[in-house]
Amino acid sequence: MKGIGFIMRAAVSAAILLHSVAGTSQEWDDWEEYEEGYVSARKGIEFAINFGVYQAHHKAANEFFSGFSGEVYELNDNTANLMTIEERLGVYNPSSIVWSQVMNSIGLEQGEFQYIEYPVYSESLKLYGMRYTPASLMGLQTMLFLNPESALTLHIDAINGLKSEGAWNMVTNEIIQGGGSENRRQFGVFSEENRFQLSLGYRTAAYITDEVSWVFELGGTMLATQLDQHYVRIQNQNYQLLTAPIGNGQFQNPTSTMTSTGFGGYGGLGVELFFEEGGNLMLTARVSRDNVRMGNYEDDLWQGALYLTWVIPPQVGDFIRASF
Repeated sequence: MKGIGFIMRAAVSAAILLHSVAGTSQEWDDWEEYEEGYVSARKGIEFAINFGVYQAHHKAANEFFSGFSGEVYELNDNTANLMTIEERLGVYNPSSIVWSQVMNSIGLEQGEFQYIEYPVYSESLKLYGMRYTPASLMGLQTMLFLNPESALTLHIDAINGLKSEGAWNMVTNEIIQGGGSENRRQFGVFSEENRFQLSLGYRTAAYITDEVSWVFELGGTMLATQLDQHYVRIQNQNYQLLTAPIGNGQFQNPTSTMTSTGFGGYGGLGVELFFEEGGNLMLTARVSRDNVRMGNYEDDLWQGALYLTWVIPPQVGDFIRASF
């Protein structure tokens, strides 16, 4: 309930701020040059479909998915752990079945392994060994127009398959032709998560013509993050790090959804194009400051997104727009 209250307060604050910014708003009843039509009569509920590209902040990936975070963070699951690479491979366990398999697969003999180098990371220098790749976004938007300029808006967006990847080194003292006394074998570490974002805000428009307008949006967000996969890959074999050992080289997968939720705020700037048929199109650049939570890790981070929104035309049916 506290989170919902936060979003409501953020939306009300956004409405007051943007309404004051739009102090030069048009008095639509006095604009005789506008013929009675869609724009001048815009009032009530409209629905839209969001498509977009989402970019997450790399800090979260480096803090949680770099392969050594199991020393710091835990999962909210009693049957699974966030394991380090050493723990998962059993490098310091002489009887480890997994480590024996790894050594055989890469041709490493007993005593040649030295240590593991994790992905390079420095927040102060903005060095991110783990990096998120842009992910696709899709969702629904509901807008309650008070007049052609002002509206309350609700976004429900899903970001599926948000991935990060990086590289780590296995340092050995094996003799390799042309190499020195210390050699490095490079392997990959990967993650995949799903995010669900609910946004409640206020939008205002500055009409350039009756066919084009600027759109400004501000409000609160709720971000739910679901952990899906986190693994290292050695010789085409994946070793899951979101797991727990149960003996004899066997591991148990998590039993919960591993989902955590945080709250934040967002702002957006875009352009809306109006068409006589086929609905409207909006292109919006958006930034959000979200409380990202994964297991017991949490941090307030900036995220970015680019939206292409199709506003469903009222001709689709009377149920699309309900006037108040």
